Order: sequence, then C-alpha cells, then structure tokens
Amino acid sequence: MFTAVSLAASDWIGFPGLGIEKISIDPILISNLFGTGINVHWYGIIIALAIMVSYTLAIRQCKKFGIREDDLIDMFLMALPVSIVFARLFFVVFSWHLYRNDLLGIFRVWEGGLAIYGAIIGAILSVFIYSRMKKIDMLELCDFACVYLPLSQSIGRWGNFVNQELYGSVTKLPWGMTGSRIGSDPVHPTYLYESILNIIVFVILLRLRKSKKVKGSVLASYLMFYSVVRFLMEFLRTDEFGTGNIRYNQVFSVLVFAGAALWMVYLRKRAQKAETEEEEAAEPSAYADVVERLKAAEAVSKASDDDAMAGVSQDELSVNDDGEVEGSRDAAVSEETPVEDAARPDDEQ
Repeated sequence: MFTAVSLAASDWIGFPGLGIEKISIDPILISNLFGTGINVHWYGIIIALAIMVSYTLAIRQCKKFGIREDDLIDMFLMALPVSIVFARLFFVVFSWHLYRNDLLGIFRVWEGGLAIYGAIIGAILSVFIYSRMKKIDMLELCDFACVYLPLSQSIGRWGNFVNQELYGSVTKLPWGMTGSRIGSDPVHPTYLYESILNIIVFVILLRLRKSKKVKGSVLASYLMFYSVVRFLMEFLRTDEFGTGNIRYNQVFSVLVFAGAALWMVYLRKRAQKAETEEEEAAEPSAYADVVERLKAAEAVSKASDDDAMAGVSQDELSVNDDGEVEGSRDAAVSEETPVEDAARPDDEQ
C-alpha cells in the first residue's frame, strides 16, 4: 500500500484498487508569490508545459516540411492567446449559470474551464488571418501544426487530475480514482483515458503528415479523430457541460466529425481533378492528334505530287532521228545556253 509522506493538506487523491490510498496534492503550487497575493497553480504550470513541449518539437521539425521558423513563431504568438480566449469564452457561454453571479470568475482561468473546441476555433481563425496577412498557404501550415494539438491536449489533461475535475462515473475497475473533491467512491479517471487516446492520435497524425498526398487532409483527420475520442469520453463524464441528457461536447463532436469528413471528401476530389487536368495538359489532345495527322497526310500528298511532276518532266524529254534532245528540258537548255556552245552530235561521232 502506498501512502503519501504528508497528509496535512486538505486535498488528496487516491487509487484504492491499486493500493494507493491517499496522495496529498494541492492544486496550488506556490501561495502568495513574493507577497503579491498571486498563487501559482499546477493547472497553469501543466498547460504551459504542454504548450512549450509542442512548440519546441514544432520548431525542430518545421524546416523539414518547408515551413519558415519565423512564420511558425509569429503564427504561434498570434494563435496562442486567441485560442485561450476562445476556449474560455466557449466554456463560459455554455456554462453561464456558473458565472452570471460571479463575473470576475470568468477571468480565473487557473481554476479550470477551457473548452477544447473553442481553442480549435480560435486557432484555425488565427491561422487563417495570419496566412492571409503573410500570403502563405494556410492548409500547409495547418497540416504541419495541428499534429501537435493532441500532444498538448494529452499533457494538459493532467491539470484536470490535479484539480480533481472532469472525472467520470463510479466504477469498480482497479484504477478507479477517489479524492477529497471526488469522494470515496472510485470513479473513471477520464483525464487519463483521454490523455492516452490523444497520444495515439498524435502518433497517427505524425505518420499521416509524413505520407500526406492531399493538402488539408492532416487537419481534417485530426478533427475527425479527436471528435471520436471526445464523443466516447462524454459517455463517462459527469460534469454539467450540457442540458438534460444532451451533452454539448457530444453534439459538437458529431457536427465537427461530419463537417471534417465532408471536407476530406471535397479535398480529395479537388486533388484528383487537379491531377487529371495536369495530365491532360501534359498529353496532346485528341484534336491536336487529328491536326498532326492531317499535316502528315498533306506532307505525304505534296511529296507524291512533286515526284509525279518530276516523272512527267522526265518523260517529256525525247531524242529525234538526228540524235537531238527534244522536249521541255531541251527548251530549257536552249534558253539558258548559247547555240554555238551547245554540243553537236556529229562532232561527238
């Protein structure tokens, strides 16, 4: 049985089925930083770590895929704050009952409450605006960068573990999780499930990016894969991000998956059409082939006419009884050569 060294803190987490009764974990890493009254939360540290890991990997790989490092850095600096704002707004809008009497709570991001679909919307919007400003290919940039989103999500989910939030329903599985905020009944550690599944999605996207044939397909694949992951997780989660039996994230997952699937079909058809047009442009058309055949036939006909005319001219030449050449050739000679210089048959005899 594993027991944490100190149990003085009020917040604890346990996995009794694995022999881990209580681990003392305070969501606040540093209280009252330098006497400023600011608390440093584990949630913020973990989110920052997720961002830095993905950023570092992206910088190291960007040149291999024709992405300028400066473009990636500028895009990152623009997309990061916009994504966080959209993620928070998305959550606040659909959880307004939690903030309508506490407007300042909207700004306490470190307490949790970031919706991934809001972050995705913010990120795509940022990349769209940035690519238009810089006149670079948005889809190429998205295909490269979106690979690191599931990696960031996988790391970031551990912030939910520390905060003891977004857990699942009660379970008898050995890895069931208990906690000071969860209760003594073991529940599904859905943060762990999603973290593992996101790592799998990350690995798949790495392979798809390397063998990509259709521009935009990696981004579409990410949207579909993550939608499936999130749709499944919502069956286990018990948080109140929904109304009645309708889970908002499941509805969004279905819509995003359908939209991404249709977009994938469109991208592939567009790529096939472009490839067909290039092949047709590279190969001579049927009309051009007919024209070439007509020209060849005309050339052959002209050559035959020339040969026929040459044969007629030769046949028109004749020799009379005196041995003199008559006909058109004789006429031509008589016109070009003086009479006195012409050879006489009597002299040749």
